[in-house]
Amino acid sequence: MSAERLAKRIVLLLALVSASVAVRAASGSTLTEILAERSGLTSQEVASLLASCDANPTSMRFCAWRDQLIAERRLEQLIDEKRTASPQCAAALARKLAAWQKRRDQTCKQSAHQQWGSGSMLSAAEAMCQTDRTKQMTQSISASTCP
Repeated sequence: MSAERLAKRIVLLLALVSASVAVRAASGSTLTEILAERSGLTSQEVASLLASCDANPTSMRFCAWRDQLIAERRLEQLIDEKRTASPQCAAALARKLAAWQKRRDQTCKQSAHQQWGSGSMLSAAEAMCQTDRTKQMTQSISASTCP
């Protein structure tokens, strides 16, 4: 399988199951296991890719996806804490997050496409953008009492 085809397969798999991060986090799966499941690679292959993020474009993509998963887990944990601490804010928080996530995904897709076109690093650039935006939202929600 060519590197380009493998990259497309990985991107497709990650896109299809990105909504399952919170479910997987709750089940205790490791990030390596999640990435292995999504990519079709073994956990050992994924661990090898994650061991040296600058080794090649595939390692860079996997590291970007790992960082995105970490940021999304942290945000989900914070959201759960906020919902528990303030149930009356749960609906407002849900609306805020739904609108934000849609904007984040659209903005990051456009930004990555402008930077990379359809190049091999497109998915990594998109993941890095989403990671940054997710960290910003985590800080914003952490600092607020109710959205």
